[in-house]
Amino acid sequence: MMNNEEPEKQETSEEAINPVISMIMSRMRVPLIILIVIYAISMMGLILIPGIDDQGNPWHMSIFHAFYYVSFTATTIGFGEIPYALNDAQRLWVICTIYMTVISWLYAIGNILGLVQDPVFKKARNENKFKNQASKIHEPFYLVCGLGETGYEVVKALTNEHYRVVVIEEDQESLLENNIYDLQEFVPCLIADASAPKNLELAGISRSNCNGVIGATASDETNLKIAISSKLLHPEGKVVCRSDLLSYEENMRSFNTDYVVNPYNTFADIFSMLLHTPSLHLIFDWLTGAPDSQITDEPLQLDYGRWILCSYGRFGKALYQKFLEHDVEVTVLESNEEVHEGFVRSNIDQSQDIVIGTGIDEKSLKKAGIDTAVGIIAGGDDDSNNLSTIMTARQLNPDIFVVARQNLRGNSELFNKVKADLVMQPREITARMIRVLFLNPMLCDFLKIANKQDDVWSNVVVSRLSAVIGESKPHIWTIVIGPKETPAVFKAIAFGRTITLDSLTMDPLSSTSKLECVALLFARNGDYQIMPDDETELKDGDRILFSGMREAMNSMNWTLNVMASLNYVMNYENEPESYLLKALMRKRFKGHERRGANR
Repeated sequence: MMNNEEPEKQETSEEAINPVISMIMSRMRVPLIILIVIYAISMMGLILIPGIDDQGNPWHMSIFHAFYYVSFTATTIGFGEIPYALNDAQRLWVICTIYMTVISWLYAIGNILGLVQDPVFKKARNENKFKNQASKIHEPFYLVCGLGETGYEVVKALTNEHYRVVVIEEDQESLLENNIYDLQEFVPCLIADASAPKNLELAGISRSNCNGVIGATASDETNLKIAISSKLLHPEGKVVCRSDLLSYEENMRSFNTDYVVNPYNTFADIFSMLLHTPSLHLIFDWLTGAPDSQITDEPLQLDYGRWILCSYGRFGKALYQKFLEHDVEVTVLESNEEVHEGFVRSNIDQSQDIVIGTGIDEKSLKKAGIDTAVGIIAGGDDDSNNLSTIMTARQLNPDIFVVARQNLRGNSELFNKVKADLVMQPREITARMIRVLFLNPMLCDFLKIANKQDDVWSNVVVSRLSAVIGESKPHIWTIVIGPKETPAVFKAIAFGRTITLDSLTMDPLSSTSKLECVALLFARNGDYQIMPDDETELKDGDRILFSGMREAMNSMNWTLNVMASLNYVMNYENEPESYLLKALMRKRFKGHERRGANR
């Protein structure tokens, strides 16, 4: 037992030592010893060599005077000979002292400069600084691994809602491209490998206030390691990872990763909305878009007919399945003969759907029937080829609907110039879904239910949303009825009052006006009601998803948290503050409302 415990104690003691202080003491030990010895010898000489005072009597320097004299002599400042003029013996010793101390200081300063420039010391100092910054976060925070295009969009969305975020990014260039210091909240950032458990621990993954981990690096392998480490180090936290490859996605799901976002499958689902119900795609775009994005006024309209799908890779496979589900005719253009043969073997009944060709030249596009196609998808992994496909297709068929895959953010201006009708950006799709999963997970439930509705229902929802948001980007928020989240409403329910959605959507500054918001989803005990009625009665534990103006959310918070505001919108008198009067009021008004049931 003793042998097993000793290594643990030793490891604990090593972790308790600050690595920065440890490196300083290790590198500066010899220079400090040399300085101390030379100072001691120099002081000893000044103390022992006798001098003459102003009266001509012999005298000896005190320890204080000797230390003072050596201190300014070593730095070559030179304040003069104190307290009395030195004799020749003392001056000769001072000359020796100057050379000894100056050389020792040059040696010490050289070691200091070498230590400061040492990459290992820089790393230890940055880690120590990061650890101190992260440890000072006492409110709930999210750990984002990867500050590339996707990670930055996620961090920006979280900080805009004033959530605290900690970032681990291996590439320092990403910090230069994405300025995290202009965000709404301060974001501690560590330059390190996010897949290393040590770095995750350093970022505070094991702390109770770590609400979740987001694996947003460009490497599926790294995201897989992050997901495994997160589930082992902090099982209670939510883990969301990006995965482009099916094998890694299945691996992540095998050990219960909370959410795995595949941008290609996600866009295929979005495109399916467009094929099935254009208005539903418009709702999705409004509710899940970035806060600073522009909303689309009208839904995209697709003509029924044949489509051309360029490239049968990860993106193309996901889209091809959606075309089959909706019974839409499609021609696939693929230049790789092995992929072509694999398609034929896997889809024997649809073998005529694929044609060998690149899609970047006029010949292959005509071979695919560009003249009669209603739409084309430039879905390759090379932006130059995708742009070339679009430009050639527009020349051959100016009215064709164009869907473009944009792989690199730096090419945004080019894709804007080519004027594609719909642009798929993997990083934007991933960031959009992660924002939804962390900020408003109820929105995912709403979209799943809405996807089963028809076009008439979607048009009604679009009209209701348009009435409250106008041309602004809608804000999404979720409220949970409970003593901590909504104290005023919870207290009113405990009094026996009937609180409805209508009460929450009244303006606390004018009880005759409605807030600019719409209730999208109502949840109770696992049951969901989409677009609930205003007369829906609220109970403890209910969850409601709202969409509307941010000002409406701020106003609603007064009704949810302040009893006086709730009483005002319900035409109730203010509640008394004393316990006795509260009990009397609760007994008197239990089950009774002072205003009509139709309010």
